[in-house]
Formats: sequence, C-alpha cells, structure tokens
Amino acid sequence: MDYFGEETEKIRGKKWNWKTFKSTEGYPVSDNLLDWVIGQERALNECYLCLEEWVHKLKNLEKEKWFEAWKNPDKEKPSVTRAAPPGPYLLLLGDPGTGKSLIGRALAVHLTELYKKQEIQLQDVVCWQNNLIPSEPKISSHSASEGKKIILKEKLKATKKLFLQKAGIKVLTYLMIVVALVFMFAGFYYLWLQNLQWGSNGLNAFGVPIQEAYGHDFAKYILDAFVSIGTTTFLPAGMMLMFLILVVVLGRFGMMGGAKGIGGAKATTVPKLIVDNSKKVAPFIDATGHGSAQLFGSIAWDPLQTGGLGTPEHQRVSAGDVHRAHMGILFIDEIKNLKPSEAVTLLTVLEDGQLPITLRSRWDEGNTAAMAVSTEPVPSMCFLVGAGNFDSIGQLHPALMDRIYGYGKVVRMNNDMPNTVENRRKYVQFIAQETSRFHLIPFSRGACEEIVSEGRRRSNKRDGLTTRFRPMISIVKTAATFAIKENYKTVERRHVEEAIESHCKTIQKQILEHQISERGKLLDIKPEGAKLGQIYGLAVVSDPFSGEMTGNVLTVKGFLEKRDNGHNNYLKGYYKVTGIAKGRKERFIIDSVAKVRSVILQKYGADIAQDYFTHIDFAQAYGVDGPSAGVTMTILLCSLIEGRPIRQDVAVTGEINVGVDGEVPVTAVGGLHEKIKVAEAWGFTKVMIPAKNYKHSVDPRDYSIEVVAGETLEDYLKQCLVDQQKPF
Repeated sequence: MDYFGEETEKIRGKKWNWKTFKSTEGYPVSDNLLDWVIGQERALNECYLCLEEWVHKLKNLEKEKWFEAWKNPDKEKPSVTRAAPPGPYLLLLGDPGTGKSLIGRALAVHLTELYKKQEIQLQDVVCWQNNLIPSEPKISSHSASEGKKIILKEKLKATKKLFLQKAGIKVLTYLMIVVALVFMFAGFYYLWLQNLQWGSNGLNAFGVPIQEAYGHDFAKYILDAFVSIGTTTFLPAGMMLMFLILVVVLGRFGMMGGAKGIGGAKATTVPKLIVDNSKKVAPFIDATGHGSAQLFGSIAWDPLQTGGLGTPEHQRVSAGDVHRAHMGILFIDEIKNLKPSEAVTLLTVLEDGQLPITLRSRWDEGNTAAMAVSTEPVPSMCFLVGAGNFDSIGQLHPALMDRIYGYGKVVRMNNDMPNTVENRRKYVQFIAQETSRFHLIPFSRGACEEIVSEGRRRSNKRDGLTTRFRPMISIVKTAATFAIKENYKTVERRHVEEAIESHCKTIQKQILEHQISERGKLLDIKPEGAKLGQIYGLAVVSDPFSGEMTGNVLTVKGFLEKRDNGHNNYLKGYYKVTGIAKGRKERFIIDSVAKVRSVILQKYGADIAQDYFTHIDFAQAYGVDGPSAGVTMTILLCSLIEGRPIRQDVAVTGEINVGVDGEVPVTAVGGLHEKIKVAEAWGFTKVMIPAKNYKHSVDPRDYSIEVVAGETLEDYLKQCLVDQQKPF
C-alpha cells in the first residue's frame, strides 16, 4: 500500500516530502488547536456555522446598546430577549475519545480570533455595595481590562479616604494628648502654688492663717487642694488618656474596621471584580461535573469562609461558571448528568443571558442570613457546548434537549474516517502532535505505518481509520517509552507492535482476557482432526460499562435422532438448545434458534422439532447471546443429518437467514477482529466469516490465520464438512 503518497506538500510554510520522509522529526505542528482536530470535518463545519450566528447575535446586541446599559451599576438592567433571540447552542454526541473536549477548547481559540476581527469587546463584571439595600449588591459590566482599572480607582479612593481618616484621627489623638498634658501641667502648677502658699502661711478667704486653719496638718491641706484642683485638671486629662487607650486596644484587635473578608479583603465599600477578562481571550469554562454553586455562583455565609462577620455582602459574592463564561464557551461533558433543578436553571441562563447570584449549596435549607442575599442580574451570555455519548439523547432533560434542537444543533461525532492517503497523513500529524505535547522522540516511517494499521483495525473497516484518538495516544506514549529505554533516536515499528500487543489494553479488556484464559484451561478445545457432532464457533464477550470486547471460542455439540428410531410412534419430536441466554432482553440467540429450524426444513425437508430428537449444547458456556451462533448451529445439524464429520481446525461465525431461491445466505456480524484474533491464539488454521464482513472489515494481512469468506451456507459447508473416505 502507498501509505502517504509521493508528492511534496507545503505544511504551515514548510515543505514536507511524503515519499522520502524517514521520521516525524521536524514535522510542523500547529499552535492552533483547531488544526489538532482530525476526522471531524462535518462537526467543525457545524461549529463554525454556529459561531458565525453567535457573532452576528453579539453585533446586534452592540447595535441595541445592550452592553452600554450594564456600565452603570445604579441603572436597571436590560432584558436580553428584547434585543436578541436565544441560541445558538451545540450538543456533540459520540463515543469517548473522538475529540469532543478538544473541539470545545478549539472553538474558544477561534472565537477569540472572530472577536478581534469583528472588534467585539469581552466584558469584565464588577459587584458593588448597595448602600440602600445591602442584601441586593449591584452589578456593572465593562470592557475587558476596565474592571481592574475601576477596582484600582476605587481602592485609591478608599485608601485616600482611609488615609484622611487615619490622619485626622492621629491629629485628634495628638491634640488630645497635648490638651491632657496641658491639664496635667496646670494641675501640678496649681499644686505647687498651693505648696508655696502653705510655706508663706498666707491668709485664707476668712482672714485666718492657712496653717492655723488646718491645725498645721499639711496632708489635709494638700488633699483638699488636690480635690479642688483635680476636678478641673487631672480628671479631664485622665478621661482623655483612657479614651485614647481604648481606641488603640480596639484597633489592635480588629474591631475598628480591620475585619478581613474573602481572599483577605477587609470589610470595605470597594467593589469586587467577579469576572475578569483582562487577558482578552474568549473564556473556555469546563463545567463538567460541577454542582449548582459552581455552575451558577453562590454567596459565602460561613464566618470561616468569609473571614469575619463584618464582611459586607458584595465582598461575599462568587461568580459561577455561567458568569465566568460570559461571551465565551461553557463546556459541559456528560451533560446528561445534570440534575433536573440544574438543567432548569441552565435553561433560564440560555434564554435570558443573565442570572442573579444567590446562595446555592447543599446547605440551602439552613437558616442563614445569606439566603436573603441576591445580586442584581449578572450577565451570563455563554455559548453552550454540551457533550456526551449517544445514550445522552434519552437521558438529557427534555426541556433542555428541546431548546438545543430549537435554537442550536446536535452534531454526531465520527467514529471513523475513510482510509485515504490524505487521512493517513493526518495520522502522521496526530503522531507529531502527541510527540510534541509529551516531549517524546520522533516516530520512524515504519512506526507511523503500524499506527495507521492499528487505526484501521480499530475502525473495524477495511477502508476506514478510527477517529477515537485518545486510546491511540497510549500506544504512542508507550512505544516511545520503549524506544527511549533502549536509547533509540526514533521509535521503530517493533516498539509500536509491542505496545499494541502487550501493554495498551484497557482494564476491562485485561479482565475479560484473564477470565477467558483461566476458563480456557478447563475447556477441551483441540483444533485438529474431524468429528461428527462437534463444531467450534466464535463469539465476543463485552464489558457492559465500557463496551470493550474480547474474542471467545465456543465448543458446540449436538445430538440428533429420528423420533421413530427405536421408540414408539406416539412419542413426539424434541428441539432443545442449552447454554444460551433466555431472558427477555436476550432475543438474538432465540431468533437464531428459530431460524435454524426453518433453514434445515428448507434444505432437507425435515423438521428437527417434530421429526427428530434434537439437542444442541453450547458446552461450558453460560448465557450465550447474539446472532453469530446461527451458522454454527446450522452446520452442526447439517453434519449430523448427512453423517459427515466437521473439521476441528476451522472456526466459524456468521448470522444464518431463511433462504430464498434455494440459497441460504449468511450475513454480517460484529466483533470480527476480536473473533479472528482468538481463533488465531487457539491455534486454528482457518476461520470462516461472512463475505460482507470480509469485504468491509477484514484485511487478511493482519492475521497469520487463513481467513475465508462465505456468502451462503453451501460455502461454509464446503470448508467445514469432509467425507469420511477423503482426508482433508
């Protein structure tokens, strides 16, 4: 196969010769995440279309001056539905590993470019204190990077005000200290004068000498003088000093405006920046698995959270994912897991483009004053990109699904892409991207070819390549680790082969293979010779959670005897199949059992349920289900009716169908790669598969076992049945 073509291609300004390149070294890897998305062209085109609609919507809002109305926190906030309709939204559905998350991140990059081209400004959101109703903080929205400027300006104003307050307090403090000292000086001065008057023994107000008036008791005299002088000097000075001491102590313990709030902020009237887009890059918010408080914002109320009971309401507001994704991408993987209440609230956001922030947590039922706090509407015009597996269709909230169908698009992610030269080159691009991302050594051309081959095998199509790249990343990393360990400069083909065969299997597949291996020790599987009444069929065992499959060999045995062969004629026929699933949900195998009876009747004119005692047993099997056992049972009965042994070195699979025009068709089944690999592992020399599977899914070069295609039952019988007289 010409894997990569022969021409020279110019990739991001660099010439790359596909015919002569020896390794991925030097491959020009793009910095744009959109270029990393491989095999999802249709999904990307739908995404681009939605983004164009989104930008048109924002331009219309600019014309309506919707953004201008949010600048003043004191004005009433507008309703978005008056200016623009809801939408668009995106729902990406597909198997894990197909690039849903990558597309979400890539769209944010593309949206940034569109905003620059269309001169659309991202927005910052600021939360302000409401002086009239503190429990209803005000909201304003401004052009990106303006929010920080506003906060800085308000902080400067608050700092200036605080400085003036502190300066005034200090001046007043010093003035009071000076006044107190003056009073105290005056008191001591008057006491000194009284002492002089005592020494001179002057006359008091009644003309009596002072010493005689007090009986020459100086202590009594000076105490009376201190009382009369202290009431007007020492007492006022002491009261001023005590007041100053009280102010200092309260200030030291944070009881005079020193309480700290969220993020260490002090209780202040300075607004809080709750959405910051100063980087001027369209937001990408991954809200996968987030609860109500994370999705829609919340009000902190616990003193241990806020930093103190004095923290004002507007400082306790925290924006949610829908607010931080304003004018950006809100990505929710496994969107089916949203609770009904969360889905309904998300509907409000999508319809209105705005949502107030209030208390949202598991403590909503608690009695706390924070339950009364609710901001003005906060802008939350986000571009929703939901993602999930295909089962999300039936599990997503009906109202939310209806909005997405009505105002957005539901996009199916491709599980595979055509096996063309162009797409094989994209595999080389994928390998180069991952080696660049994980700082690995280059991959040789042969190693690239082997990864392309593994991508083809995993697609279950001969002309397809899987687009589930996440499991392929493990192969790239593991193979590179082997090469690095061996001091190789490049990763070789054998490193990739070893990674695929021995190391890069999911835990579910490892468990399944271990169970089959342990059980295989108890099975009697001998792929040699020929036997009458025994055949080996192929099946797959699936993990119910991951969908991972591994092959399984089934030993099927049969017994057939005519009803009048040694028995009385009144005995009726009998048709029983054991070892199969018999529940209400397992209908495939039951249908196959019924079709086998009709096919034998068409071919031989005999009813195995009336003319024979028929028993087919899936030996040592438990609950076998699926249509692929049909051809196995039919060949077994043909062998018994014709008396021809079955080759034991041939394993078979295929769905049998009722014949038309004398032919009994064998139609396609699933899990071919796993079935062929298990037959190869058990040592079978040949495997028979439906012709349509062979044309669509199988490349015989992938296997050491001979793979033979059959369109009809006769094709199978020619390969499986032998004449007793003729060795095979």
